[in-house]
Parts: sequence; structure tokens; C-alpha cells
Amino acid sequence: MRDYESLQALAKNFGGRSFNLDDSSDRQALKIHLLSSLRPQALKILEEIAKEYHDKFDRPLPVSSLIRPEQYQRALRRVNRYAVLIDTPPHSTGLAFDIDYRYMSGAEQNFLMTELARMKDEGRIEVIRERGANYHVFAFIDGTRPSDELITASLEEAGGPEKETNLVEKTEANVETKSRPAKKRQ
Repeated sequence: MRDYESLQALAKNFGGRSFNLDDSSDRQALKIHLLSSLRPQALKILEEIAKEYHDKFDRPLPVSSLIRPEQYQRALRRVNRYAVLIDTPPHSTGLAFDIDYRYMSGAEQNFLMTELARMKDEGRIEVIRERGANYHVFAFIDGTRPSDELITASLEEAGGPEKETNLVEKTEANVETKSRPAKKRQ
């Protein structure tokens, strides 16, 4: 009930406009208004991916999520373990969106992964392939990746994973423990 009251308060004054949640056309208009709040940096990335995808496969890019108010993000976390609970969830910033790959062919998925990898390599986005059949895409606000120091500080603040040891060191340690001399047969 509290979530509904929170959504109702948001709908009463959202961007200077009021929406009546009891009216289905107003609910639809609010959804459209929420989804149109994608920030220009993320919109540019989304439009670029969607155009390339449409040009290649002659169908719209299946976008499953854009903007989520923080209250909705908290409610979503109760039923979706992939929905993060940090002070400012990415979808609440207007810089994140999800692409649903569940019904894509192998060729479509490969194309999409290649496009996302290219943008990530260019330092324009961060992308996570979620188990829920989505690519979670986060566009960087100034079009460039933040410094490693800022990312590390943010991860520490958000309770992210501790910095891992060098991959080579971990691999060598695993090999040493697994490669014990075989027992000789008598």
C-alpha cells in the first residue's frame, strides 16, 4: 500500500503534470512520460544500437526497461534479485536501460554483443549480461568512462566486491594445489 501511495504522490506532480492512476489512459500517459525521461547521453546510445539492429534485422530492438523511480526499484527488488539496492540505482538516473535478448536468434545476439563490446571498448558504456535474459547498459554521463579511482571508490561505497588478486597469481595458486603428485600403484 505504501508503494502505491508513493507512486500516487509522484503521479500527482510529475514534471508539472498530474496523472490520475484510476484512469487507464492517464496511467499509460504516465508510463510514457517516465520512459521519455531517458537522459540524452543514454538516449544517443540506445538510438545508435536500435538503428544498427533495425537496419540489420528489420525489427525493433526489444528494450525491456528504461527509467525506474527509486521507490519502484525498491519494490522490484522484492521480486527480481537482479534489481540493485544502492542509494542511486542506475535506472533511476536516466542513464541505464535493459535490452531483452531472450527471443533473439543466435545471429541477433552475436550482433548485439559485438555492438555493445565495441561501445564498451570505446569507453562509452558499461554493460552486464544478466541471467534474466537482459543486457543492462549504462551510458557514461560525459560519454567517457570514469577514472579507475572513482570507480573503485564508488564500488567500495556501494559494498562492491573487494579487489581481486592478480589473475595469474590466482591461476598459479590453483594449479599448485590441484597438481599434486600421483600416488604410485603397488
